[in-house]
Amino acid sequence: MEFEKIVAPTIKQLFTDKIEGKVLSGELAIGERLPSERELAKTMGISKTAVHEGIDDMVRKGFLRVVPRKGVYVDDYAVNGNLDALSSLMRQNGGQLDERNVRSILEMRYAVESLAIRKVVAARDRSVMKRLREMAAEAQSIAENPETADTKSLAELYFRFHHYICAASGNTVAPLILNAFKVPSISFWANSTKALGVEESVRRLVKFADLIEAGDAEGACAHLGGITLSGENVSDAMEKADAENTAVN
Repeated sequence: MEFEKIVAPTIKQLFTDKIEGKVLSGELAIGERLPSERELAKTMGISKTAVHEGIDDMVRKGFLRVVPRKGVYVDDYAVNGNLDALSSLMRQNGGQLDERNVRSILEMRYAVESLAIRKVVAARDRSVMKRLREMAAEAQSIAENPETADTKSLAELYFRFHHYICAASGNTVAPLILNAFKVPSISFWANSTKALGVEESVRRLVKFADLIEAGDAEGACAHLGGITLSGENVSDAMEKADAENTAVN
């Protein structure tokens, strides 16, 4: 067995993670002016070089903007951010995001996966249907013993199920987009499963597979919307996540 080398984050990375976390949480508001590089370095106990390089990095990502002779301001990452900003968003708090970002991710996932569902149903590939049925059966076997069911394992299975649909659609970008949302998606499904209960959660997945196998693309898309976009589902999952975070802290 091989073990990967452990690499500690640099001071610059720790600095950028801290500032980006404050931006993503809203603690630093859009348009707010940051202290000078000298002040930040002194307050945070790090070198001015680390601060300068970190600010340059966050400007490139779209979290900050520099106004000549005036200072550094918080930028609107949702408007000016890039893929690196998305990566930073995914890393925050181990994928435990606030409700606004959870809803945004689920809406984007719904848009991408709806396209994939229609393409998979139109293709009617028997091998694809067989694989979806196998994963649904795997979930059902876990649900037979809900008291001992591992919600994280179920959440990972749900991700594999939905990712497979995107990959099977033939669209080369769809599975990559879903991969970008992997950490928060698994976290959402794990908490949603705890909120709904294992049996109900699995029942929804099985129904989803049934609709696709039956060739009902619109029904499958509507069911996906009910699973991912329901305000009740999101709220229940967020409450579970908040309760767990409180217990840990």
